[in-house]
Amino acid sequence: MDESRLDTSKTFIADLYLIRNGARSPIRINDSGWLQAMQGQVLPTTLWFGCYQLEDGVGYIIKEYTKGGGRNGSVLSLNHNDYLGFYADAQRPWTIHHLDGRELVPQGTPEASVSISTKGGRRWTASGNDFKALKGAGSELFVHIHKIGVYRF
Repeated sequence: MDESRLDTSKTFIADLYLIRNGARSPIRINDSGWLQAMQGQVLPTTLWFGCYQLEDGVGYIIKEYTKGGGRNGSVLSLNHNDYLGFYADAQRPWTIHHLDGRELVPQGTPEASVSISTKGGRRWTASGNDFKALKGAGSELFVHIHKIGVYRF
């Protein structure tokens, strides 16, 4: 992604949770690089949401932030079966909206229930403990923003 298009005023680091039956399940990256919802007292993986200005609005590139580094620069994307995982050669932008459809504005929004989708409208959807990007309503996610304006890590 062209770094000159990075909008640091909307770039942030955050934890994500899946909301399922009224309970929060922390979202982590497993040892194989797949995004998963966990059960019990497990800390979520902190993620970097880099906001880039695109021709048709903004898109977020998502990378691992936990421990101050990532998976060799890997970016969250989809495999051929639509499962969410981290890939070294990926550049997929994601959109983040409140559940009522408003675009997420990180400033003044430390926590919110959100939906995350591809630019084409396929939303993060829990499939057991894994995630896929599918057409339809998608799963309710909860974002807890730690810091805004994180450019490099």
